[in-house]
Amino acid sequence: MSVLNQVFRFLASLKVAIPLLVLLTAVTIIASMFPNPDLFRSWWYLSLLGAQGVSLLLVTIQHIPAILRRKGRNALIGVVTTHLGILVLIAGIIYGGFSGYRETARLIEGQVTIIPELPFVLQLDKLVIEEYQQEDFPRMDLSALPKRVQDSYITVLKNGKPVMSEVTAPGTPLHIDDFVVLPAISDLGWYFELIVTDRQGREKTIPVRPWAPPLITVGDKRLMTHSLVTGDNPSAEFFVVAGDQMTSLGVLSQQASLEIEGNTLTLGPIHRYTGVKIYRRPQQPVLIAGTLLMVVGLLWHFYFRHRDRQQRREI
Repeated sequence: MSVLNQVFRFLASLKVAIPLLVLLTAVTIIASMFPNPDLFRSWWYLSLLGAQGVSLLLVTIQHIPAILRRKGRNALIGVVTTHLGILVLIAGIIYGGFSGYRETARLIEGQVTIIPELPFVLQLDKLVIEEYQQEDFPRMDLSALPKRVQDSYITVLKNGKPVMSEVTAPGTPLHIDDFVVLPAISDLGWYFELIVTDRQGREKTIPVRPWAPPLITVGDKRLMTHSLVTGDNPSAEFFVVAGDQMTSLGVLSQQASLEIEGNTLTLGPIHRYTGVKIYRRPQQPVLIAGTLLMVVGLLWHFYFRHRDRQQRREI
């Protein structure tokens, strides 16, 4: 027996196909419990899918003569079509893992955001947010609800020139070529610049991004700050960092500055930001085709199986 024949028999064995299927299912279930979905694009996961696909293909080829001899042509068509649909699904997942794109970003009102690997840049012209009023829903926790209005006015630029301007919102994606941009429901906040003025009147401007709270040295103190969203009144709370402990030093707002060791802290320009998800799923047509093939194969198999049984009973 040749080496190639031995390899074929090994991969076409159910003793290989079933453990592969169990392992793949277990890994998929465990990975889905974690928030980071990059595992499904890893080379080893896609390799495991490919091995499962090869094993299924060889199992199907090996059992074709037995199915045709024992159950007939209709059963064979149903089994082959079903297995072909599964193989197309696996191929689509692998294709999407290598060629798909998924990224998250935050767009700041009035600024251009460059996102790696994209052939365009996004400019958030305006972010319109209207919240539900507590007096209208006195018994509900409005912080757990989406905003009543959350419209992002976005301009898409290529080579420095605007090519389209659209209004998008959570649940209303923006389609750019084969990419999709979808604003997040809860990732909202204020971006602002912090102006620190020392005793000599010298100013230093520090951008404050809530998703990456900066560590600031003011006098002899190391501070951490983040923005607070309270309706339409943005503010920033400051903490002194000492080891693992953080102690609040006060809240800075547009109406009131903050004094820390002779330094005056004031709010500079303030803009809203919104998180967005950007993705490309070129595998969708392949997945749809695989699903249709699998459904057709199952229907074909069960229909003719039931019909053949009835014909045998009548005989």
